[in-house]
Amino acid sequence: MITAVRNTISPMFSAATTGGTPVASPPSGAAEPSQPRTLPTNPSGMGKDEFLKMLVAQLKNQDPMNPMDGKDMAAQLAQFSSVEQLVTLNKSMDASKSASEATAKALTALGESQTTRSDELAALIEGQMAMSTVGKVGVTTGNTVFVNRDLSGSLVIDSGTVSGPGRVTITDASGKQVAQGTIDKVGTGQQSFDLRDITFTPPLDKAGKYSFKFEVATDGGQQWQAVKTYTAGRITGMKYDQGNPILILGDSLSVPMSQLTQIRG
Repeated sequence: MITAVRNTISPMFSAATTGGTPVASPPSGAAEPSQPRTLPTNPSGMGKDEFLKMLVAQLKNQDPMNPMDGKDMAAQLAQFSSVEQLVTLNKSMDASKSASEATAKALTALGESQTTRSDELAALIEGQMAMSTVGKVGVTTGNTVFVNRDLSGSLVIDSGTVSGPGRVTITDASGKQVAQGTIDKVGTGQQSFDLRDITFTPPLDKAGKYSFKFEVATDGGQQWQAVKTYTAGRITGMKYDQGNPILILGDSLSVPMSQLTQIRG
């Protein structure tokens, strides 16, 4: 009977069988997996340099028996060039947008500055004009008459298309009638009368601020029709209210310059 003998491999070959030099046994067990290869990454995306390196590596490692078609390589280059142009165009558009926004902001700021300067200049001109009116007679809507110390004063009316004899009634601050006078002939349209040219009954002999009513006789003097009246007075001073010039008529009436209808010498 033949006995099968299984040959065993000694973990260490003897020196006799290896020419006197010990030889290590081959490693046993499963082979350890190799580490995955890590490629460099570009957080900003593939650029021109990365693309060229990749293309060179592709050409070096291509199959010599089946090289890359020149048309394919040209297509890749053309595609990369198009992408690069689009990226450049996008950056240019972003830069142009930022520049446009900055320009718009600058123009807005300039417009606001110009508006402020224009308002300041207009206020300065208006103030100078207001100062130049001091000493002249200002006319505005109303029915106030100022009687000066020499009993002079101006009555300004607008009778429209009505003409004929006129009548003026003077009242004080309480509404009490203090004088009444007549005028022989009142024409049409706007006109003014000096108090010294009117005969009042009783005589108007005290300076001050009064109210007046002016009427014109129609139908041969049978009916009296009230006409539009104006306040006229010597401009004695000027003040500012919230940056707006206010003129002083007589000694106490404050009138914004914008409300004057006339300025007389």
